[in-house]
Amino acid sequence: MKQNPKFKTINEVSRQFNIPQHVLRFWENKFKQLSPLKLSGNRRYYRKSDMELINYIKNLLYVDCISIKGVQKIFGNQKINKILNSSNPILKKSSLGYSKKNLRENNLNNQDTKKLIKEFCLELKKIESLLDK
Repeated sequence: MKQNPKFKTINEVSRQFNIPQHVLRFWENKFKQLSPLKLSGNRRYYRKSDMELINYIKNLLYVDCISIKGVQKIFGNQKINKILNSSNPILKKSSLGYSKKNLRENNLNNQDTKKLIKEFCLELKKIESLLDK
């Protein structure tokens, strides 16, 4: 098959999302909505909608820490287009899209969160020491 910008191979998708190829193949077994086009030689060709779904799955599993069974329940028996156009708040979170700007902002938020947690722990230690007296 000639290189078509509408389709990406499993290798290209794997590099784009930083997910091993075997994980993508595993997800195909777990999520029936994820079904790339397979042509001669069983080569996988991912469409734009497949890649959007991969992004949703990746974020639900790795960012939101939802189990595979949980994601399967969220998706249910819906078709891929219905999932991508869903009004489900879990799928419509702004954090689902990865960009350098979003990653930088998330990193800043993580640093702020860590700082707040440290301050909170210090306050708890002070309270604990007062209670021990």
